[in-house]
Amino acid sequence: MYRFTKFLGSLEHYELVRLKQELEKGTLNVAKSIQEKIKEHEKKHASYCTTCSNTLDHYNSNNYTIIFGPEDFRKKASFCGLDCLEYFLIKIKQIKKGEKNAEKIE
Repeated sequence: MYRFTKFLGSLEHYELVRLKQELEKGTLNVAKSIQEKIKEHEKKHASYCTTCSNTLDHYNSNNYTIIFGPEDFRKKASFCGLDCLEYFLIKIKQIKKGEKNAEKIE
């Protein structure tokens, strides 16, 4: 919300008035603009393999993407092949196993 407030503060009076008018008339589709920006960010983050940092070819059928994490904090990881995906999953399992062992010690 801070960034949005900062954004509004950067606008001139006439820009604020015009923005308000467009919102009231319904000519400014905020939800659509936000969704498009989210898609841009998701594509940008899916440009590199999470494991080896190779550039991903979006037209290659050997690319894999997983979405994981709790419902309110989803994460997305993309991979250039099964070997990178497997390596990532092994590391996640090791981290989880380490967390369980730490809980048993406490």
